[in-house]
Amino acid sequence: METPKLSLAPAGLPSNSAVVYATTSRPEVSNLLAVGPQYTSYLRRRQNNSTEHDDYKTHVLPVELEKASLRDAENTADRLVLDAVTEELLELDPSDWKEQDHYHVLGISSLRHKADHLQIKQAYQMRALQFHPDKRATMEGVHDDTFFKCAQKAYNVLIDPVRRRQFDSVDPAISDDIPKGRLENDQDFFSMYGPVFDREARFSKKQPVPQLGNMGTRREEMEAFYRFWANFDSWRTFEYLDKEKEHVENREEKRWLDKKNRAERARRKTEDNKRVSSLVQQAMSLDPRIEVYKEHERREKEKKRLAKKAAAQHAENERRLAEEENQRQKELQAEKERKRVAEEKREREAQKQEIRSLKKSVRAIAKHSNYFLDGLQPNTMANAVRSAEIDVLLDNLQKTAIVEFHNSLVSNHNNYQKNLEAIVSQITEVVRRIPAVGSSFTSFVRGTDIAERMRSQRGANVNSQLTAKAKREWSAEELELLIKATNKFPGGTVSRWETIGKWLSQHSGLPRRADDELIAKTSELRSGAESGGGQAVKRLQNKKVHSDDKHLNNEASVRYDGPHQKQQKQQQTQKGEPSKPDRPWASEEQSQLERALQAYPPSYMGADRWEKIAESVVGRTKKECKLRVKFLIEQVRSKGM
Repeated sequence: METPKLSLAPAGLPSNSAVVYATTSRPEVSNLLAVGPQYTSYLRRRQNNSTEHDDYKTHVLPVELEKASLRDAENTADRLVLDAVTEELLELDPSDWKEQDHYHVLGISSLRHKADHLQIKQAYQMRALQFHPDKRATMEGVHDDTFFKCAQKAYNVLIDPVRRRQFDSVDPAISDDIPKGRLENDQDFFSMYGPVFDREARFSKKQPVPQLGNMGTRREEMEAFYRFWANFDSWRTFEYLDKEKEHVENREEKRWLDKKNRAERARRKTEDNKRVSSLVQQAMSLDPRIEVYKEHERREKEKKRLAKKAAAQHAENERRLAEEENQRQKELQAEKERKRVAEEKREREAQKQEIRSLKKSVRAIAKHSNYFLDGLQPNTMANAVRSAEIDVLLDNLQKTAIVEFHNSLVSNHNNYQKNLEAIVSQITEVVRRIPAVGSSFTSFVRGTDIAERMRSQRGANVNSQLTAKAKREWSAEELELLIKATNKFPGGTVSRWETIGKWLSQHSGLPRRADDELIAKTSELRSGAESGGGQAVKRLQNKKVHSDDKHLNNEASVRYDGPHQKQQKQQQTQKGEPSKPDRPWASEEQSQLERALQAYPPSYMGADRWEKIAESVVGRTKKECKLRVKFLIEQVRSKGM
């Protein structure tokens, strides 16, 4: 086309107009060839009344993609060699796809579970290129899609990760057998069991799996290997072997079939776990490295034993020499220690004897002086009250106070007034130090300032006493134990009331009482006050009578041995029959004895074992406890015979 030319407008036209002079190029004639993809696209667009873009998406693009895929498959064909197709494969029935080897159908039986996703896809494409029905019909003139359908089914199973795992779990081409037979040498073990463990490793949930190794494997690695397989966690499932329910129309029958399939899967899973466990146990029993390590351990232990024996012998020689050198010094020190302990014991006994003598002397002086009742005739009741008060006073006085009190009574001789003042002075000091015992002194302080002060104090502390009483009352068993404790630990015992409190808490199983509470209750029991002691003792005696009657009713009666009974007892002893105790044991006493035997077993090193056992059993002596234990042993032996 030529370039247009501009010129001024001719006359008669508006001034703002312009005239364009242009010429067209010379037309040329060309022929359109009715061949090629362009012409085919033109015909399709003309027939379908579509655009070029629509025709490209619909017809051109799919063809190009297929060609590209075929080119990729041809480029990688040299890397993936498929199995040859045999007549047996071509005769497979697609309806029996579940019984077929899908890896063999796709031609990758050499790879099997090791084949990756791309290899499976490439194998299928290569099979499709060769056995597609259209291609076979064109190339070979055969209209048969049987094998192609088998290949399609195999591809659908293996390309799906879940279905492929189900098929791999029951892969018919891989054996589950455990090796059998004898091993000729150590290397046979690794060549026989190594591939087996590698075969089973594909089912492990934990990856990577430890290797069996060889004779040079370190012991830690071998132990880690067997620990892993002892706790082997398998993902293997047997769903692929389930019976199909496609042709089952009844819902109840489907449920029954599901239940049966689940039970069969569980059974197969259990058998597979047992099989793996048997494999591990068999491998451990045949592993030559274990025997080598055991032999090494035996040599090391023997070496250590000899070294230890030599060291012990050397140490024994040195000890003997040192013992010979220090024996005399030890004997001298032991003798000095025995003398010191004996001397301390004598001093304590002397102090106790001195205190007992002083107390006895004070009681004798009080009795001789008619308990300081001036101008009155002897009165049994008044004497008993004052005697009890003197006992309480002496129990709560320190040694120095007892000596001072005794000396004052001796120096005052028969002076009633001075002796009474001395007693009142000591009572005042005791009450000041231990207010709880103030209620135990009534006779000596009657009409004195201390009596008025104690009454005021009792009136002021009545609420606190009621509160203390409400805290925990004294039971009959506690009173019985308290009486026994005061007799067991007499006056003059070091830390007497603390010892009594611990002993009482141990045998009663109750929290420990305060020293003031123990002293007050002891004073009430001795004085026979109606508020506690006398009535409690009567209740205790009455309870013991009924308790003894109850035990006698529940136990077989035991008669005193007369001549005839003694003869029978001797005959039983000669026959080896166990003898019965004279007095029946209550269940509570038996429980106390059993707890005491547990607390003080035969391994107890102290010489006072039976004394401690007797202390733990209320109302029983050391001899009775021994006889009871002997009787129980004879009972057990007789039953065993």
